[in-house]
Amino acid sequence: MLTNFGITIFAQDKLLIAGFSIINGDTFFISNIPEVAVLAFKDKEEQKKYLMLKRRVLKVYPYALSSKEKLKSIEITLDSIPKKRHRKQHSKHVAKWIKEEYADRLKNLTMSEGKILVKLIYRETNTTSYEIVKSHRGRFNAFFWQTIAKFWDNNLKTEYDPLNIGEDILIEHILIQAQLEGKFK
Repeated sequence: MLTNFGITIFAQDKLLIAGFSIINGDTFFISNIPEVAVLAFKDKEEQKKYLMLKRRVLKVYPYALSSKEKLKSIEITLDSIPKKRHRKQHSKHVAKWIKEEYADRLKNLTMSEGKILVKLIYRETNTTSYEIVKSHRGRFNAFFWQTIAKFWDNNLKTEYDPLNIGEDILIEHILIQAQLEGKFK
C-alpha cells in the first residue's frame, strides 16, 4: 500500500535561529532573557510605603522630563546669544516665563514629592538643581532658593544614586517598570 502525505508549512517572514547546547544528551536552548526584578515586602506597611512612593514618582516624573527638555532648549538658545548682557536678559525672561507656567502646579506638590522631583531632575540632567539655578540665575539666587528649600526640609544639592541609596533604588525600579509599560517615552 502506498500512502502519500502532503505537509504544508506556514512560517513567519523572519527566521529565528536559537543557539543551543547538547549536554549529556539533553538539548538546552540558549537565549538572553531580560532580567525580572521581584519586589518582596516584609509586611503591608512596607508595601503601602512603596505604593505611595510609586504614586509620587509617577506624578513628578513628567516635570523632570519637562525640565530636562526646557534646560536643553535654554542652553542651545543661550549658546547662540553672543553678548553676556543679552544672555542675562534672556535668562531673566525665561525664569519669569517658567515661574508663570509652573508655579501654581509646583506649589501643589507635597514636601515628599518636591524631594523626589529634585532627585529626578538630577537623574535627567546629571546636575543638581542648585547648580542649574546657580549657572542660570547666579550664586545669590541659588543661595536664596537653597535656603527656602532647607526651610521646607529639602535640599537642592541632593544627588540621585540608584546604586547605593535604598529609596533611589526603588525610584529607579518604578521608572523602569513605567517605561516598560509605556507610561513614559
